[in-house]
Amino acid sequence: MTKNEQLALNLLQSFNFAVLRRVASREYVFLGRAPAFYDALFPPRDGNPCATPWAISSMLEFFLDEAEDFFALGEVGSISSGVWEEEGLTLENTALKVTAVNLGDAQVVVVRLLQEDYTERLGILRKAREQLLENRRLTSNLCIFKEKSRIDGLTCIFNRTTFMELLLDEIRRSQIMDYPLVLLILDIDDFKKVNDNFGHLAGDRILQGMGSTLKHSLRRNDIVARYGGEEFAVLVPHTPLAEATQVAEKIRSNLAAMAVPDAPRITVSIGCTLYAGMESAEDFFKRADDALYTAKKSGKNRVCTG
Repeated sequence: MTKNEQLALNLLQSFNFAVLRRVASREYVFLGRAPAFYDALFPPRDGNPCATPWAISSMLEFFLDEAEDFFALGEVGSISSGVWEEEGLTLENTALKVTAVNLGDAQVVVVRLLQEDYTERLGILRKAREQLLENRRLTSNLCIFKEKSRIDGLTCIFNRTTFMELLLDEIRRSQIMDYPLVLLILDIDDFKKVNDNFGHLAGDRILQGMGSTLKHSLRRNDIVARYGGEEFAVLVPHTPLAEATQVAEKIRSNLAAMAVPDAPRITVSIGCTLYAGMESAEDFFKRADDALYTAKKSGKNRVCTG
């Protein structure tokens, strides 16, 4: 490290900035000496500043997943968290903020202590933090780190707005990293008859069961959402079309076997398509929707590709 770099690092630390440098995926080293607040929150290990503060802080654990996705893109720039308070650890009227920065030749995470009048804001953020942690438990540790609600209340999977955001992000990643991306659109067959003959409460129980069954039918990196009404969407990244079609068949079979108390068994039709080059998200979605329409016209309870 040059004298100028050391001087810059000392200045950052004097203003309550703690800097960790990324050396490998989810591996970091602490640069320089730790500010007093950092050592108080994240105790040193073997005489060295803590290089894994996310092992102690739930909010930093949320942010690390987002930072790792950002670093994987390789784009020069930065992303920041919101402002939060470590309950029982930070002092009154203090808060923390963390930023991931890709400098091109180095990738760093900066944890900053804020010492301004955040009393009212922190009260709101504390409630938001509690809700985020509760949502995380309800959605099998899905990374929910945004102020707006991302989860469908009935099925406990992502909602339509969140899915479209994730779809755009996944398309961008597939373009940059050149991996296959498959979209599935599912629709319950004859769902109106279920509501008409068994009532809307039975329909709601079926939708709840679908949320749970879909989550347990998919791999860790697959993304599932309730797109609207009885329609669901699934993103299957890093997977060729033939293999993703097998995933769709597994989903179809599991849903057909699903037993819901005081409700009839259901079947689903599924449209399945592979992302093509530089097409828009709208065109990608339309091709999957057209494949779903083909599945419906062909007799339902089947998977069609398009």
